[in-house]
Amino acid sequence: MKSWKRWIIFWVVLTVVPQQLVADESHRHDSPEIRQHSEPEMITEADLALWGIVDGCLNSKLVHYFYVLNSHAAVIELVGGKKVLMRFHGDCQGVEQYGFVHTAQNNKFCAGSHSIRVLQTGDRCKVKSLEPYP
Repeated sequence: MKSWKRWIIFWVVLTVVPQQLVADESHRHDSPEIRQHSEPEMITEADLALWGIVDGCLNSKLVHYFYVLNSHAAVIELVGGKKVLMRFHGDCQGVEQYGFVHTAQNNKFCAGSHSIRVLQTGDRCKVKSLEPYP
């Protein structure tokens, strides 16, 4: 019984607390938008490969966990600690409130061809891009 309670607490800490911290940080700066670089940077295929992104696809075995930034993007933390920004096409309604699930095909999750499914509503949001996140 005690291990069950620990598991629930562990799950809540991993899923709810990071989202709340991100939400608090966004509200503190009154900017729910994703950070923009002042100068456009050219990201090469070699740079993307360091984050596990090859041909626009992420190896799903590298995913440790993910959290929602806002209705336009989520962050995927990889096993080695690196982070990948996953942008959605347009506004993904309900993703901030309910979270999402994704399905990888052949251990790959690809921008442009894959989508996420919002929990509770079942709405789908297409993944626009996967890119390194500082």
